[in-house]
Amino acid sequence: MAEEKEEKKGGKGKLLIFLILGLVLLVGAGAAAYFFLFAKKAPPPEETKAQPSQEENKPGPFLQLNPFVVNLADPTGRRYLRVKIALELKDDQTLNEANDRVPQINDTIIMILSSKTVEEVLAPEGKAELRFEIMNKLNQLLGPGKIRGVYFVQFVVE
Repeated sequence: MAEEKEEKKGGKGKLLIFLILGLVLLVGAGAAAYFFLFAKKAPPPEETKAQPSQEENKPGPFLQLNPFVVNLADPTGRRYLRVKIALELKDDQTLNEANDRVPQINDTIIMILSSKTVEEVLAPEGKAELRFEIMNKLNQLLGPGKIRGVYFVQFVVE
């Protein structure tokens, strides 16, 4: 009889251990589901940066370029783009340097514009990509961070 009581106690002990393990697994699965489904995602890196100072928010000097008229990369050769661009520069020193290098800036922009097709320049994404490409090429020409923005003041495709 003593053996039967020990077996019953051992059975109850094993049952208790399995219940506790099951409860721990259930709580863990619930917590994991909560974090994966309902937890707030971390903000993108742009939002986690330190807030820019007033000086960084202040627009830099602008360089208004003469209008560009270029043939687009169209098989018929009959489509062209007329665009007027304003460049936002880092500071007044960069404005002076850019004024001295206008022929190089114009050449760079003409080469970029004339390589585009009608479809590329008409799509909103194409215009954004064009702005980005111009800014990158001009920053390679003048130095990193010198061009803060590229703005299309006029944009006509015919």
